[in-house]
Amino acid sequence: MMNRLNIIKPDDWHVHLREGKMLNIVSKFSTRINNRCIVMPNLTIPITNTELAKKYKSQILSSIQEESFIPLIPCYLTDNLDLKDFRDGLINGIFIGAKLYPLNSTTNSDYGVSNIEKIFPALEILEEHNKNLLIHGEKVAEIIDIFDREKYFIDDELTIIRKKFPKLNIVLEHVSSKYGADFVIENNNIAGTITPHHMLITKKDVFGENEIDPNLFCMPVVKEEKDLIALRKYACSGNSKFFLGTDSAPHPDTDKEPSKSIKPGIFSSPCSIELYAEIFEQENSLQNLEKFSSINGPKFYNLSINKDKLTLIKENWKLDKFTVNNEIKIKNFFGGEEIKWKVVLQE
Repeated sequence: MMNRLNIIKPDDWHVHLREGKMLNIVSKFSTRINNRCIVMPNLTIPITNTELAKKYKSQILSSIQEESFIPLIPCYLTDNLDLKDFRDGLINGIFIGAKLYPLNSTTNSDYGVSNIEKIFPALEILEEHNKNLLIHGEKVAEIIDIFDREKYFIDDELTIIRKKFPKLNIVLEHVSSKYGADFVIENNNIAGTITPHHMLITKKDVFGENEIDPNLFCMPVVKEEKDLIALRKYACSGNSKFFLGTDSAPHPDTDKEPSKSIKPGIFSSPCSIELYAEIFEQENSLQNLEKFSSINGPKFYNLSINKDKLTLIKENWKLDKFTVNNEIKIKNFFGGEEIKWKVVLQE
């Protein structure tokens, strides 16, 4: 039995650090274990140009203590993007790539893309400069069931992008279904990030007989047992097409009240790598955790692999139920429950 893991320091290729007071509260949970994070650009005023990106990066760095931490920011794609500024941002390393949010698909996506043809010029620039397109892969329409949004996006939108831009590198983020994971495997120049919550809970945990559990509600929603099993299989296989992306998305508990319109998002950063370790152990694949957490991602993004190490030990501990700071209170994923792996300081 393996009781100690010494792995290359991970990166989180999909995380929400938010802004303002929330940023100051949650950033430490990501920087405690990761060397780099791709920080999502769906702020109240989305990061649609280089000036906003530089300002946000400065805010992130001001909120943390780890001098070596590197925040990476994608450009939020809109129907009317400034293409010259976008190109300059990619060339000068201000943008790591571009993020596609379909209109009204998740938090702060009301500036998102209404028709994918409107972003074809931006996708041409990405392909030309060998930069990645990051996708929230859901198609939203009244006639589409919430559990089928990923499939419809792949069939109706992503296949078109794939055919028109065959050399474009794409990350299907927070893959949530077997259908989506299979698509990643079967197509070239495409990878996928997988969250801990999509490998730990199903819709039975979220949607009870009488009411929803607001703290487990996220976008894309977690799905069937068969989807969870498929995601575990692919994540733990060591396949280079899949890598770590927590989609940790904090909201104050006041935005998770059932009496209101519940905001989607699960805050997993306080225990993310620990939960991944537990999942990989359950799948008898601890030997592949380092590939998933620390190697596959930088390779797909054409970045160097981290040199520092992170140590985890097999030791039970209980995570606080909430992260609390002054007037803000956030429910932690697995808060109040026992976790079987623990990060320790490098010796």
